[in-house]
Amino acid sequence: MNSRSPIQSILRRERGAILVSALLMLLVLTVIGVSVMQITRMQERMAGNTRDLNLAFQGSEAGLRDAEQTLWDAGSIIACNTPDCVRPRGILPVLNNQTQAWWNAQSQEYGDDGAQDIEELAADPQFVVEELALVGPLVVDDPGGRMFYQVTSRSTGASGATNTVLQTTFAKPE
Repeated sequence: MNSRSPIQSILRRERGAILVSALLMLLVLTVIGVSVMQITRMQERMAGNTRDLNLAFQGSEAGLRDAEQTLWDAGSIIACNTPDCVRPRGILPVLNNQTQAWWNAQSQEYGDDGAQDIEELAADPQFVVEELALVGPLVVDDPGGRMFYQVTSRSTGASGATNTVLQTTFAKPE
């Protein structure tokens, strides 16, 4: 006769079911873990790109302020067609489409030329200044009017892959 109890025969038949269930659970957890790691890596890359864009924007803003300070400090501003002075109206091309080589040849560098002044960036910001127009007296006590300039600044981020071009209009009393 059979000396096994009904419980023993059930346990003997289900011996491998727990192993298969545990392996399936491990597989599901592995897939979830890999997915979470990929999402985290993507978010880290997005945060790095946002930081790079932010640095490029701040660098371009610094270039604008440097150009405005140069215009403000200049006693008399001479219009010419070289990188170190103000260009006459209408000779500059569309500036947001220009290559790095164009900016290197046609623009002024932020701060001291040749020295890396902003260490967080791949390269110092660059800017060009274009004369717009002399606008007659805006108020009664302003006999000379104001000269308006268009200042365009370009900067790269820390990686050098992000570029930002900003433009402003600056008015200087004559």
